[in-house]
Amino acid sequence: MHGHPQVEAFRQAAELMRAERYWHRNDDDEIEFLRALAGVVSEVAYHLDAYQAMDPDGLAAYVCAARLRPWAGTVSAELLLVTAVDNVIERRIATVSAARNTGGQ
Repeated sequence: MHGHPQVEAFRQAAELMRAERYWHRNDDDEIEFLRALAGVVSEVAYHLDAYQAMDPDGLAAYVCAARLRPWAGTVSAELLLVTAVDNVIERRIATVSAARNTGGQ
């Protein structure tokens, strides 16, 4: 019996990512990678939330500790993980832009 397409996609993605774990990325590759990762993280977070795999108190504690913007809705894996990846993308873009504007590396 064949696995569901999502199961196979996760298995293949995990294998490919594990095989290229130590890929040395330049700044542009890194930002492109993080943007692609954001899509994957969003999907993984959806499933973590659907299965209630993450402790709600732990999620809420992280949101407080990370000083994320106040959130009126339910604290979720999606909020936590997608926000974290979005924040690192913004930081990387700012760092790369600043380095290019100043001629720094």
